[in-house]
Amino acid sequence: MKNLLLISIMTLGAAACVSTELSNQHTPYDATKDARIRLYGQNGRPSFLTVNIDGKKEKVTVGGGLGQAFSSMVGAKDNESIGMPETPLSKNPSAHSKLLSSIFFKEFVIPANAEIQVTNEIISMDSTHTHYTATEKITTVIKGKSCKGNTVTFIPEAGKDYEVAPISTDRECGVTVYEIK
Repeated sequence: MKNLLLISIMTLGAAACVSTELSNQHTPYDATKDARIRLYGQNGRPSFLTVNIDGKKEKVTVGGGLGQAFSSMVGAKDNESIGMPETPLSKNPSAHSKLLSSIFFKEFVIPANAEIQVTNEIISMDSTHTHYTATEKITTVIKGKSCKGNTVTFIPEAGKDYEVAPISTDRECGVTVYEIK
């Protein structure tokens, strides 16, 4: 029980330290020099975006921040759109939700002609439960599946919109980048 509590505290502490915004979040979208990107996340399945903005490497997480993860767990996390066109996945992302883990998306303005990296992972929460019968002690250990997805690197073009869709199974990690037409 102490180990589970320690792991939970460490996970919450690490989740509280992630960035969910880029430094250019209040800069208006300019189709002549920017592109836009939509990432999906959920509790236990964050997605990551790494980009250089004004010579500074920035990394944001969708679904891995403490507030986002908790809101996803209770089904209260809303999508954050900046006006990108809908896709079949973005019209109803909750159709892909799991118990205690609602999928949601967040959209960002990113610089065109700059290298972008996207990836995701599944973070498992292992647990141990011990109970006693009249004659014995029974310990149950549940090991969750965890994995780190492939990293996709691409260079977005000005005026284009991109969607980073997670692989939709519980056994695999990874993302696919689509250009929204």
